[in-house]
Amino acid sequence: MTLFDTKPKSDPRFLYGREKELDGLVESLKKKNWVIILGPRRVGKTSLAECAIKRMGRKIFLLDARENNNFIESLNKLLATPESSLKVKAEIRVPYTPINIGAEYNKTLSKKNLDSLLKKVGHIYIIIDEAQWLVNPRKVVMLLAHLYDYYYDSVTFIITGSMIGVLKSIVEPGPSSPLYGRAITEMEIKRWQSSISLSFLKTGTAELGLRLNEKMAIEVEENLDGLPGWLTLFGYNYAQVKNPNIALTKTIKEAKKIVSQELKSIAELGIGTPKLIEVLRVLAKEPVRFVDIAKATNFNNTSLSKYLSTLNRLEYIEKDSKSRYFISDPMLLKFIEEKARD
Repeated sequence: MTLFDTKPKSDPRFLYGREKELDGLVESLKKKNWVIILGPRRVGKTSLAECAIKRMGRKIFLLDARENNNFIESLNKLLATPESSLKVKAEIRVPYTPINIGAEYNKTLSKKNLDSLLKKVGHIYIIIDEAQWLVNPRKVVMLLAHLYDYYYDSVTFIITGSMIGVLKSIVEPGPSSPLYGRAITEMEIKRWQSSISLSFLKTGTAELGLRLNEKMAIEVEENLDGLPGWLTLFGYNYAQVKNPNIALTKTIKEAKKIVSQELKSIAELGIGTPKLIEVLRVLAKEPVRFVDIAKATNFNNTSLSKYLSTLNRLEYIEKDSKSRYFISDPMLLKFIEEKARD
């Protein structure tokens, strides 16, 4: 594995610039705390979770909501993993073959499979990755509450994502929620500062025997804006093509495709993607105040507040010191600008 390996890091030696966060997460996991890791996509949440579990010398169980958004199916498939697989694999990523599990007896099935698994491996740590894409929030919350109440000392969940959909229901449960009153630790992972991004590029290129001059490194950092995922993708492309300008162009092109797919995923959650894109087109021109966005889109205050809140929770946008909204994800900005030209 190298710093520019595009797969999530599972070896703490290759988790760059997150030493403080890694120490904090490990301490929480040692106390058997359930942890929610919040942050934008590609900021390194999955790598942080996997490295923390690996540092503790435990096996990694991962459920990726981007691959299968049915939590009940994925969890039961994981818990039914044969013992032979557990013995030979240090990491277990769920094969996402759909199975028919009725919601009315999912707790019973989970209990049976979980009891069986715990007898073989003891305490387990399960990562629910990008949880905002899971469907049926109430069913997810009900099952998590059941596991919290009956298996807290045996199963620890690390839940990553942006605070919409299911994850919002977990982070901010209402009084009627089955998870209401349960203590879950929250961590928020931020973009890297410019100095860390530049250091990462310098170290990663040197590791591969490549050179990246200061001017080009700054150009890459300014375009990719402190998101480890985009910087890693650049490094991977640079290693392939050996030309930093071509690598940056290729990275931006690939990143815009990924952003486009993410927006389609938002549409599948029924969040009103065309409305969000209309707001984003206004913000792509320059930082804008709420009242000016309302004038440009003709959305009423209630609807506009909801759209801005969703975009903010996804960490696509932020608000500056003058209360102006702007697009904070550089690849999203490039995608919206390109879409406006079509």
